[in-house]
Amino acid sequence: MQPVAVRAVALPARVQLRPGRAADRPAFLRGILREKLNPLSLDPARFTVAERTDGGSGGGGQVVGFGQIKPLGGCALELSTLIVAEEERGKGVGSALIHSLSAQAGDTPLYLTTIASQAPLYQRCGFEEVARDQVPPFLLAEYLVGLLLAWLVTRQRLVLMRLAAGGGGGGQQAEQLRQDSGGEHG
Repeated sequence: MQPVAVRAVALPARVQLRPGRAADRPAFLRGILREKLNPLSLDPARFTVAERTDGGSGGGGQVVGFGQIKPLGGCALELSTLIVAEEERGKGVGSALIHSLSAQAGDTPLYLTTIASQAPLYQRCGFEEVARDQVPPFLLAEYLVGLLLAWLVTRQRLVLMRLAAGGGGGGQQAEQLRQDSGGEHG
């Protein structure tokens, strides 16, 4: 598999992005459980992985971050499950993952939910907060449940965000996600 292209975001030395694969599932689960995120809908094919390589050509580096794009009923996509290892935070790994995943969405509306303390990262990457009265119907149930869970788990406000117009890139992968989803949500 080839590394995933990233626009205008520098990665730390020896960190590259690549498509997710089945062998990454244990790393996904460890990170998701550690960060108290939703452990459902973990299809490795939807993930982009940040991997620290050893500098050799043998591959098999250490997963230091990941995120995924999930279909939302065929009409939109969700950037989800973004996790960066603590030792790599603040070095551009999260931003690189966000930009790569956003490019995969193309012109398809791309949403995410996050806690208030994380919203500035996404704003720097082109996302805007969606007002509560503007939550799309296909996200309403998830958003309402998320409001309660975010408060119970983190004592923070849940924020729904959407990628601002013109924030994506080529839409071929987004179209494939919509076709593969069969209307899946969540």
